[in-house]
Parts: sequence; C-alpha cells; structure tokens
Amino acid sequence: MKSIADVISNLNNKRMGSTSEICYEHKVQANGKEYVKEIKKITFDGEVFCPLCERERTTQELSDEEDLKIKRAMGRRNYNVFHNQSILTDIDLLEASFTSYKATEPEEIANKKKASDVYAKYREGEIFNAWFTGLPGVGKSHLAMSILRNLNEKGEQDKSCLFVSVDEMLLRIRDSFGNKESRYTEHYFVDLLTSVDFLVLDDLGAETGATGTKKQATDFTLRVLYAIANGRQSKSTIVTTNLSKNDLMSMYDSRLVSRLMKNQVRISFENTVDKRLGDMEL
Repeated sequence: MKSIADVISNLNNKRMGSTSEICYEHKVQANGKEYVKEIKKITFDGEVFCPLCERERTTQELSDEEDLKIKRAMGRRNYNVFHNQSILTDIDLLEASFTSYKATEPEEIANKKKASDVYAKYREGEIFNAWFTGLPGVGKSHLAMSILRNLNEKGEQDKSCLFVSVDEMLLRIRDSFGNKESRYTEHYFVDLLTSVDFLVLDDLGAETGATGTKKQATDFTLRVLYAIANGRQSKSTIVTTNLSKNDLMSMYDSRLVSRLMKNQVRISFENTVDKRLGDMEL
C-alpha cells in the first residue's frame, strides 16, 4: 500500500490543465425548473475528463465496494446460523446428504426424488411447506437435512437455514423458566425460528409422548408452536413427524395443524422399514 506522501508526489509529477470542452451531463434545480449545469473539463496526465463525472464515478465505486462487503458479511452470518444455532439430538445428521441416503426400494427412490424436487423448487423461489411422515428410522430427518444443507451450501447468500428438534427446543425453554442465565427463552426461540428463511421442525409430536398414547399437547407447547407457525406464514417450513394427520389433529389444536399444513407437499413413507434396525447385529 502506498503512503500518502507517495500519492501526493505521484500527483505532483502529473500535469493538470484546463480545456475548452464542456460537460453537459449535470443538471441543477432552480426556481422550480431544471437547468443544465455546464462543467468545464480538465486534463490530467494527458487524459480529458469532467471532474464532477469522475467524482460521481469514484463515489459509486466506493458505494458498490461497501455494498459488496455488507453482502459478504450478511452471507457469512446467514451461513453460520445453520451451523451455530441449529439444535439436533442426532449429531450424525450433520453429515446427511442426498448422496448418502441409500434408496433401494421403490418408495425410497420415489421419496428421495420428491425431496430433491422440493430443494429445486425452493431454489427457484417457491414458498411452500414440506411434510415428511412415516415410522421412525425411515429417513425423514435425513432427507429434510439434505434439503437444508444444500440450501445452506448452494443457495442464495441472503437466505438463512435452521434445523431444530422440537422436543429439545421445548426442553430448553422449560429449563429457562428457572434459569435466568439461560438464553434459550421462549422469546429467543420464537424470534429465531420465525426470522430464518428455511426451517426444519424435526420430529413434531415426540415432545408429547410415544405414538399411540393419545396424549394431548400442553397449552405451553401449543403456545410456542402456534407463535412459530403464525410467524412463518410467508416462509417455507419443513416438518418431520411419526404421526398421521388424525393423530396430529387429536394431539394439537386444529388451527395449528391447519397453519402448518397450509400449502404443503407431503412425502409419506408407508412401506419403508426402519433403516437403523438393519444396521444392528442380533
């Protein structure tokens, strides 16, 4: 980088002069009318130019450079939301991808294709909700994470992504009730989950109990989930659940289910078996 003295010395070594040429590009307002402001061009080191045009050009370049810096900073911040603020109960999901999802049966192959199509439509700017339903271990969370990771890695820099285990989120909120040092308050999560562009709500229903217990969500759970759903009406949300629509209607307020299922694409696993059991040696 040149010193100020070097720059001044360099300028002094270049010749500056006046010309008879006029620039007519600039206008001024006076008495309610617009007039052309004639600017006399100058020469500098053999080049002829309008000093006002040059100043405007330099100002615009600096402005564009600052805009680029801001966009890059925002891009880094959005990219880091996924890595720094997602809440997972299965750390292996961080490695989930479309490539690592092994589809051998017709339903698995079809659902993998549907998930890939969801990702493509999100990239194109479409806004809708995607639901992955089926028994545990069939790959719902894996495919949901695959969509989210691709959006975070390959999507627009001004878009933020977040993956949240519903059960773990609610546990942290409850813990904050008696822990004033905790940042994981109800307000924190509602604000975070409604602000991101793409959100995965993982394992909806697990926070209420085992499937088939006929338990109903507490007022606390309904309040949090409804606030999130209400704040995401103009954004895309991906939901994974082991529950059927009838189970969801029994467990939650119908308004909540209706809000989350609005404008949805459903990817349902009905015949796929628990992939995790296949890896166990008995």
